[in-house]
Amino acid sequence: MNASLVITGSEIITGRRRDALVRPFAAGLFAKGVSLLEVRMIADAPGRLCSAILDLLGQSDLIVVTGGLGLTPDDTTCQAIEELKKKVSPLSQGSIPNPVGSAPGVDLRLEGARVVFLPGVPKESLAMFPSLLEHLGDLAPKTAEITVFGLRETEIAQRIGPEAQRCSFLPQDMEIHLIVPAELDTRIRSILGRHALEGPDLARTIGTLLKERGLTFAAAESCTGGLVGHLVTQVPGSSDYFLGSVVSYGNEVKMGLLGVCRADLESFGAVSEQVARGMLLGVLNRTGADVGLAVTGVAGPDGGTAEKPVGTVWICTGTKDSALASRYHFRFDRTGNKMISAKAALFMLRAFIHDQDLHRASHT
Repeated sequence: MNASLVITGSEIITGRRRDALVRPFAAGLFAKGVSLLEVRMIADAPGRLCSAILDLLGQSDLIVVTGGLGLTPDDTTCQAIEELKKKVSPLSQGSIPNPVGSAPGVDLRLEGARVVFLPGVPKESLAMFPSLLEHLGDLAPKTAEITVFGLRETEIAQRIGPEAQRCSFLPQDMEIHLIVPAELDTRIRSILGRHALEGPDLARTIGTLLKERGLTFAAAESCTGGLVGHLVTQVPGSSDYFLGSVVSYGNEVKMGLLGVCRADLESFGAVSEQVARGMLLGVLNRTGADVGLAVTGVAGPDGGTAEKPVGTVWICTGTKDSALASRYHFRFDRTGNKMISAKAALFMLRAFIHDQDLHRASHT
């Protein structure tokens, strides 16, 4: 089966908004054995959209169109659908439920092709796309998805060698979702080692691990501003193991709530191993959690020095009796530095629990 993707939206082709759909759509289609032949981006113009669909009908079995299904003046896809139906009589027309929005999708069955219209809001389209994939059937060999953290796409490809050509790579929020042939799942996980997560993302991976080990967890955050807590609590049932997060952005809060030593702050600065260790001990004492993590750093774009440039981050994970601290230097923008810091902290905590073979009974 061949497919084409048409993304409509004047805000995209004028550079006011970045496309967020091509990668996940392409990866999803690839996993189903569907070849994505072409991607087109066009302005919000009914006539142009209708012409693009007519042009693609001869070469694509499936055409996915995104954008223009709302109620604002630039939502003109419905006009394009009516124009298309005048030129090509549909065999049938159905709708696609929208679980997170008000505009349902439109499913047109034409002679020799299927044309699906989805909203342009990424959150809505991505929520609706899996139901579309389910109805495509299994056109390809079975696949497995491996979520990877701590390696770039090129590093993953180098490690798994020629098999990389049989895989699909989907970066998302500093993690990479690797779609592999099912028969290679165990082998590739072995090659990637601890970089291959057990769950679909870091937050759910650490959550499952904590529940299995009977451990509770707390975080002390500075440069991440509560992002660790946000990621962890996105998982339903996280109250079973997550006790809370102290966002100690200012030094007074670090000292007042977490008991960080003033001398350490004055001698080593807020972004230091000593302060990270003090933050961890403080949040463990405050909450009574079994394990925890602490993050302090320079997210940028300002605040860096020659000794501690923007992107410098100290992370400390462990228990009251044993902790590991590591220094990182990330090179993203402020948003990226916060996200990678939060996820690196969760990754470090996972490694610490495994390396120390922690269970509740082992240290209570």
